Amino acid sequence: MKDIEEIRSFRRSGKFMNIFSKFFSKHDFQTELDLPRSSPIIFAANHRSFFDVIIAWAFFSLSGVNCHCLIRADLFSKPLIGSWLKKNGCIATSRDTREEAELQAIEKLKAGYAVAIMPEGRLVPPADRPEGVGQGRPGISRIARATGATIVPVAITGSDLVWPLGKGFPIPRLKRPVIKVRFGAPFDLQSDDDINNANVVMQRIKSLLDSMTNPNHTS
Repeated sequence: MKDIEEIRSFRRSGKFMNIFSKFFSKHDFQTELDLPRSSPIIFAANHRSFFDVIIAWAFFSLSGVNCHCLIRADLFSKPLIGSWLKKNGCIATSRDTREEAELQAIEKLKAGYAVAIMPEGRLVPPADRPEGVGQGRPGISRIARATGATIVPVAITGSDLVWPLGKGFPIPRLKRPVIKVRFGAPFDLQSDDDINNANVVMQRIKSLLDSMTNPNHTS
């Protein structure tokens, strides 16, 4: 896994996000990772809050990992945020730009860089994730199959307590919520069925979330 070309900006942003996020939350991050060395890597995480993006930069920075993140395309047109996303090597994605975004991700993976995706493709409200995760979209499967990438599941909890869906900014609290981040075992997709593969990815993330709330859980 190579360092992205925007590594200096990525690391600076990670350090800033780590400090900024601590004004609103406490951290319980897994920072020691055992990642595959012989194949491209896709990090696949659940998505409950805008704060997930801030937390992602924080824990990637602390773990020494850097990657190209797929981010909602409309954010790239916003002042300050858009230029910051570009400087950090992010890839804009939406329904209209899906094919272009997937091709960019495939190109980056084939070049030896890691990519991070939130397969649900949206912020998932509690009502749409009664079992912990929402429906995964097939793009992650298409990207993985085109590159032979190994998928590393990532589970994030607590971010929606800091920045709930529908709020314009993180909520400061006297008792800061704990945000946990855990990485699951890397795995390869075994099927050519993109819909089924997306479900497999989300099930891996769900199993990881379950293990975080129930230490006796087994997948």
